[in-house]
Amino acid sequence: TPASLHIFLLFWCIAACTSSSLSTIMTPPRTTTPTQNQNYKRKYLPEDADQAIVQTPYGRGLVVRPRRADNIKEIQLLEWESFAKKVSSPPPEPFMLYTPVEYPSVTPHIGDDVICQYGRGRITAISIVDMSPDKENKDCDKNSNTNTSSNDNGATPTQSPLKSSEPPQKSKPTPNQKPILKYTIALTSWRLSQTRKPIHVHLITPPPRVVRKHTLNEMDAHSRVSFAQHQKTLANAQFSKQKDYALALITYAGAVDAVRNVQHDHSSNNYVRADLVVVMVTCSNNAGMCCVHLKKWEEGRKFAQNALILLDALYQKRGRNIHGILNGEGLIDAKLFGEWRVKSYFIVGRCCLEKGEEDVASGVLKKGLAVGKVYLEEMGTEGCKCKSNLEKASYKSLLGQVKEIRKLMAECVERKKREKKMEKKRAVAMFGKGASKHAEIGSENVAKTGSLSTIKNNTEATKAEKSTEKQNLPLESAPNTKIDLHSLPKQD
Repeated sequence: TPASLHIFLLFWCIAACTSSSLSTIMTPPRTTTPTQNQNYKRKYLPEDADQAIVQTPYGRGLVVRPRRADNIKEIQLLEWESFAKKVSSPPPEPFMLYTPVEYPSVTPHIGDDVICQYGRGRITAISIVDMSPDKENKDCDKNSNTNTSSNDNGATPTQSPLKSSEPPQKSKPTPNQKPILKYTIALTSWRLSQTRKPIHVHLITPPPRVVRKHTLNEMDAHSRVSFAQHQKTLANAQFSKQKDYALALITYAGAVDAVRNVQHDHSSNNYVRADLVVVMVTCSNNAGMCCVHLKKWEEGRKFAQNALILLDALYQKRGRNIHGILNGEGLIDAKLFGEWRVKSYFIVGRCCLEKGEEDVASGVLKKGLAVGKVYLEEMGTEGCKCKSNLEKASYKSLLGQVKEIRKLMAECVERKKREKKMEKKRAVAMFGKGASKHAEIGSENVAKTGSLSTIKNNTEATKAEKSTEKQNLPLESAPNTKIDLHSLPKQD
């Protein structure tokens, strides 16, 4: 009834008010001030710059941040799915472990990023150290031979007391004894100036700690160039050995994108800039060749045009530091501005030809042919002026590239002829045979004179000449016809 409904609503309101008042009375006031809360957030929000990968009882874990205030480590469990029950949908947030325990690092492998007492680096080799007694005695023999000294009177050198005549006793290795490993690490956190070669250190103890690899946004200029060079080697194998052009295109494009917007800082020198130019040009050209194989004409054209822009910029700065570094490392001008530019022109011409732009393709191919001829003439006929093996190799490759460009130019001319024939057939189908004949005559006259206006002028001139010749004919040469005297006009 309405009366009972009103009574129920009244009791419900009274109960809600009493519960809210009790909750406010029971909850204690906050003891932290706003400034303390801000400091708390600042202390716990930042993540560790070098996040270590440790071995936990639940699998591999990534130490996101260590809390220095309470000595707690926030560890993201990377292999929790293999230890926990499988769920239908993945969790929205990663599984975290909060512990004060200092877990050991995972076993380092070749290619892992590590941190040692000399800084951050990457493991390039791992070898087992031979600590057997035979090895120690051989080392002692070498030291004894090098440490012998001769007397002033010319006496023979005395033997070192380290060398013993008794045969060495081999110690039996215990089954639980672990082999001693030596790690070769290429440092990336610091390097020598005016060089690109990394510094290698060899460590036995303590073993390095494995850390998470840096992302592209966290890498400096040198690390980005090194990453692009590694991607290039992978893509070369995918292109030449595996013939997987789609995967090679993805890898080449990834290398180009890695160094596209490099921000140079104090760690990047002229050697890094020279490597950057080489990686950008070669990967762009190779990506263009992958697009040619995959028939992606527009993408291949863009890749090759990017390579041409870089090469033109380098050509304008000949004789400077980067150009001198490249020449000193074996990249001569015949390769930089000859082979690489001709290859770029070839890719652009091929893509334009396949897209139906024969005029653009012929112009681009003529530029590539001219560049190839210039460097071939500099090296003489049959490479007689070549002074080194590098020049001979570039001469042979340029010859092959020039032949390919000439074949492509011949194909371009044939396609133009085919298009003209197709146009004539269409004209015949639309207007009949007369239209085709007029079209042929008009095309021949246009080819000879160059324009239709000159053709009209010539035809009018020939008509005027014929009329004047007929008027000036003598009576003897006129044909034998009867003349009507009455038809002649009378004279006054």
